[in-house]
Amino acid sequence: MGASSLTIHDFHAYLHKERNYSLLTCDAYLSDLVQYEVFVKSDLEQLVPDSKSVRRWIRFLSLQKISAKSIHRKVSSVRSFAKFLFLKGAIPTAISIEVQLPKVKKRIPSFVKVSEMHNLLDELEAAVVDYDTALAFGIISTFYHTGVRRSELIGLKHASISLSNGEMKVLGKGRKERIIPFGKELSRQLDSFLKIKAEFNVNTEIFFCKFDGNKLSEKWLYNLVNKSLDRTHLGKRSPHILRHTFATHLLQNGADINAIKELLGHSSLGATQIYTHNDIGQLKKVYKNTHPFSD
Repeated sequence: MGASSLTIHDFHAYLHKERNYSLLTCDAYLSDLVQYEVFVKSDLEQLVPDSKSVRRWIRFLSLQKISAKSIHRKVSSVRSFAKFLFLKGAIPTAISIEVQLPKVKKRIPSFVKVSEMHNLLDELEAAVVDYDTALAFGIISTFYHTGVRRSELIGLKHASISLSNGEMKVLGKGRKERIIPFGKELSRQLDSFLKIKAEFNVNTEIFFCKFDGNKLSEKWLYNLVNKSLDRTHLGKRSPHILRHTFATHLLQNGADINAIKELLGHSSLGATQIYTHNDIGQLKKVYKNTHPFSD
């Protein structure tokens, strides 16, 4: 297979179908590669990355005031594409892209406070009067109780969930399966959702679906969570915030970081360690309980 046999559009399909990346993530990778292709003035059919051009691209992006985090992602996209070309036999040898990346400032993930989360779930449950409101409550609660990704929730089927065992099987990045345990509270809530689903004759193997049985879109899910979290103090509101909230609340209550890594489906501990932070409330509590002159 020649280098011209594969394009970045084949790469997009590979990420979505074989790696199980969300369409939004795949689109971001594609956009990064198109930008790289324009910079190096290469034809899409002949795009083979190399260290020299990537270094020049990094300098160009830096001068354009592109954030360090975005540059990291863009270079990661190019590296992944280079790996894809080798894996698929489009190039004879693996490409090692050796470049120095700008430092990324560490950010503390945003999350919903425990009291706010409880109030939000109580309000959503009290508002359940039909299928749509039951769907909204079930989705928000599932995000919080399990920490699943948006694409993982969309892919849930009835066979994926055991209410009696309190277990949920999800298909994560790289098509890796994992089982997430959940408690009696979510089991009760999902059982109620299934009864309403049956009452409204929504018959489909997809667990969370639209009233007509069709699959949920990522944009629809994002808008639902954004609207629901409008009741909280957060400025940024997305499904990933609920994933941050799930992990942060576990850590605050003494969960082991390695256990959280497994629950989130992270491939490395480094991705999970962003949650090893303390909010100001915890710091004040520690200070009050330990410093001899805190009073």
